[in-house]
Amino acid sequence: MNLDATSPAPGTPAKFCFACGNRIDARAEICPFCGVRQETGPHRLSEPVPLAGPSRLTAALLAIFLGGLGIHKFYLGQTGQGLLYLLFCWTGLPGFIGLLEGLFYLFRSEADWAREYGTSVAHPISGIVLGCLILIMALIVFSIASMVSLIFLGGQVHNILTSVGNSV
Repeated sequence: MNLDATSPAPGTPAKFCFACGNRIDARAEICPFCGVRQETGPHRLSEPVPLAGPSRLTAALLAIFLGGLGIHKFYLGQTGQGLLYLLFCWTGLPGFIGLLEGLFYLFRSEADWAREYGTSVAHPISGIVLGCLILIMALIVFSIASMVSLIFLGGQVHNILTSVGNSV
């Protein structure tokens, strides 16, 4: 690689020519070393595409609402821990731990999150994930409402069936 008068000064934005590999000014359309026109657009080799890791908000919501099944651990790529959560979900302990982890994720700084999970950009929750979470929350609310109605109305149904059986 050449470093001469045609190379950009240190501290100025630079890129590398995709043909010869020399360091050139980031605004250059043609490489001064080899004369090859440089690619433009988001796929330039000089600008690495930031890796979008797991979203902090998505992980937090998954931990709060589905933490008992370890879904947030699978989302974060921690399959072993996710399997442990799934294995012990019947105890209720993973649900409590998932709730605490979800709150911890929510109050964590973006910088700490990026450092731990390799996220270099903050991205909003996707529409698909948000839709799934809303559907899951609706199912949970429906299930709780069904259980409550069975608990309170279950005794009345038994009394009605017993009185019908006695009258026949």
